[in-house]
Amino acid sequence: MAENDSWPKGVVHFPEGLPGFEDLTRFVLLQDEELLPIAFLSSLIEPKVCFPVLPIQRIDQNYELRLRDDDRQLLKLNGEPVDGINILCVAILNLGDGSKPPSANLFAPIVINLENWTAKQIIQFESSYSSVSEV
Repeated sequence: MAENDSWPKGVVHFPEGLPGFEDLTRFVLLQDEELLPIAFLSSLIEPKVCFPVLPIQRIDQNYELRLRDDDRQLLKLNGEPVDGINILCVAILNLGDGSKPPSANLFAPIVINLENWTAKQIIQFESSYSSVSEV
């Protein structure tokens, strides 16, 4: 997404939940103008479950997302996925603890179909991405 674009608004549905939070299937993206481009993916069922996220393109403009056929089916994607057009690809952030710098999980981004708000955290098995990439 471009720097001045705002985050999309709507309920994000994870049919399979998130790893470790399989029972939580409905989230919203929350944003604060002062924190952009960081947003928060917050559970509608359990508000204490909230993840800071950042668009992948803000971390790595050349990021190569790999989707398997079953991922495309679950997301109900029509055509090729284009970040910022028909999908939003975000990384979950670890904001650090003061002794370690903030990092992003590029190995398992969250992909949201912007047409139907279906989402999945998709592990990039055949990639060189790490779950700890400094931001």
